[in-house]
Amino acid sequence: MNFFRLNVSLKTNSLQYHKFSTTTKLLDLSEFFDDKKNWGEPTVYSGRPWRKEELRLKSNVDLHKLWYVLLKERNMLMTMEEEHFRCLEQMPNPERFEKVEESMENLLMVVEERNRAEDELEKGEWVGPKVVESVDPLGRAVQTLTSEHLSPKVIPSHAQSDECMWSEKTVNLLRLEREKRIIRRREEQRRQRYSDRLKHWNKSDYLNEDSI
Repeated sequence: MNFFRLNVSLKTNSLQYHKFSTTTKLLDLSEFFDDKKNWGEPTVYSGRPWRKEELRLKSNVDLHKLWYVLLKERNMLMTMEEEHFRCLEQMPNPERFEKVEESMENLLMVVEERNRAEDELEKGEWVGPKVVESVDPLGRAVQTLTSEHLSPKVIPSHAQSDECMWSEKTVNLLRLEREKRIIRRREEQRRQRYSDRLKHWNKSDYLNEDSI
């Protein structure tokens, strides 16, 4: 009997236990509000935004989870901002918005880098949105991003496009914009001439006739 107890004790001592922790799962509206310990505090400390170098080391699954964590944090900050506005109070540390938005932008850039590398490896070129030269409805040259359409974009006839682009109101608007650009360029040239003349006056010695 003692031998049996000894074997049982040896087996139980040889077992290894690993502790793990999980966050509290809440399914009510309290997730849209900040932690109660931060209510009424003049300062709420927060960390720095996620960097691209750190996000590049994470897997796609981790990036997907992190995106929803940041989205949840942004929704919470928007709720707290509205609540402080309703109570006529100042929101502590509003720069948290910028940190969350910067993290989300960096995450999207990392995902785009991976998609671009995958497309270039498999298809030889990037099939996502590209920056192309285009013309706006007023006939001005602009740069736009290509977008995906469910159906081919309908190209209007030449008569309709000319009527839409070169109508009387459009021509007057383009003329006014051209006049503004000319006036702005003349003002810049006039300021430059005045600044050059002022520098010359400051350097000149009026007691010496050669400097005039």
